[in-house]
Amino acid sequence: MSTDHRSYEEIARQRRSSAEYREGYDEARRAFMIGQAVRERRLALGMSQTELAAGAGMTQPALSRLEAGGAVPTIPVLERIAIALGAELIVTIAPHAA
Repeated sequence: MSTDHRSYEEIARQRRSSAEYREGYDEARRAFMIGQAVRERRLALGMSQTELAAGAGMTQPALSRLEAGGAVPTIPVLERIAIALGAELIVTIAPHAA
């Protein structure tokens, strides 16, 4: 039996430093931010998820997943949501902050 055990923290630290982890984290962060923006606009307009989903041509469960950050929507889906929210979709590409 080997006594060569690594601690959880050591294993977690190693995984967090991997490129795959960072890519997954970045994607999850983008999904969360998009979902939050959609939800905030919807609530500001006093719309239900069902109303927005119908206006955007999607199901309420799909909208719920998007708002929860569980899905990264495509640009066409975001465009339909923006139209249903009476908003303009603006996509920007900016340099990383220093």
